[in-house]
Amino acid sequence: MTHPGSGSPSGRTLPPMRRYPIALAAALLVILFAPVPAFAGPGAVDGYVWVDQPSTVDYTVGHAWRHNSTGGDITVHRPSAGVYRLTFEGMAGSGGVAHARPYGSGNTAICTVAGWRSGGSDQVVDVHCFDAAGTAADTRFVAGFTNRTGLPGTLAYLFASKASPPLGVPYEPKSWYDSTGGTPQVWRQSVGVYMMIVGTVDSHYPVDHHDGVYQVTAYGRGPARCEVHGENDETPTPIAVFCHDAAGAPVDTRFVVTYAHGVSALGTGAASANAHYSYFSDDLTSWYLAGYRNAGGATGFTRWGIGNYRVTFPGLAMGGGHATAGSRGNPSTYCHIAWWGPGDATVNCFDRTTDLPADSEFSVLMVD
Repeated sequence: MTHPGSGSPSGRTLPPMRRYPIALAAALLVILFAPVPAFAGPGAVDGYVWVDQPSTVDYTVGHAWRHNSTGGDITVHRPSAGVYRLTFEGMAGSGGVAHARPYGSGNTAICTVAGWRSGGSDQVVDVHCFDAAGTAADTRFVAGFTNRTGLPGTLAYLFASKASPPLGVPYEPKSWYDSTGGTPQVWRQSVGVYMMIVGTVDSHYPVDHHDGVYQVTAYGRGPARCEVHGENDETPTPIAVFCHDAAGAPVDTRFVVTYAHGVSALGTGAASANAHYSYFSDDLTSWYLAGYRNAGGATGFTRWGIGNYRVTFPGLAMGGGHATAGSRGNPSTYCHIAWWGPGDATVNCFDRTTDLPADSEFSVLMVD
């Protein structure tokens, strides 16, 4: 079924990590361990949806590219241009995390998560979308929610709830989960630049952390994009997140992050896969698979043109499913999913300032 119309190989020498100065006392970098994650709760649920009718005021999603773990319907309500309320019926659950990304070939829109909550027996996720200029606008997008705990793999998610905290002062996120038991820390390094320490990433660093996958989404009602840049080469492992406004200028914003390793990004055991592609310096002939997770083996890669890539996952055969993508390692770009099929996905990347196609390292994930 396809859309209508539309660990790292051994012996590889990886390029040096881009580093960022961290003016923090060593004690502030220590991860504190707690016996219970900060927002683990009852009622484990997960769901995702492809919003394919962005200008329809109200509809019930009926295609195969949607999932509600309780079996309930998913409805979309659009009260105004670019404003969406997604209702996963019967899927109320505590805590969790929600993500959203624009969908479609050449789509330079922006989508943020504006909130999520239980409404009676339902799970409600609010998404706001904008055109490349930052004006509220209708667009197709993908979104998902989970509050699962990711066993037997490792999983972490957090809500970085302070847009402009004092520079260099770590804080514990408002809500979070980490299957390793470590308390995450977030701090702002400069305008729009944040660092995180996440125990789940540390548990795989430096051997196979690239085999995991990140998701990051700006949180709020204004136009902003956030992308994971990468990790500093040290332990604990600071992870950089860069956020920008519609014009490409650094901007302070709240954001949400997920990191999954050995489990789907929803924390489920469903058929799933992910890959991280990179290249050396500015040499576009040097693309390599920096990390992956796929039961069928190493993924395939084709560069169709500037910022246009196809990734194939041998053995993956989804009946519909969910896919998303993001820039990785390049603070001047953003990426999203352009299309996906049962075992492959197309990713588009763009310059954050001009919104023109641009080559970029990226990560892509798929889950059935």
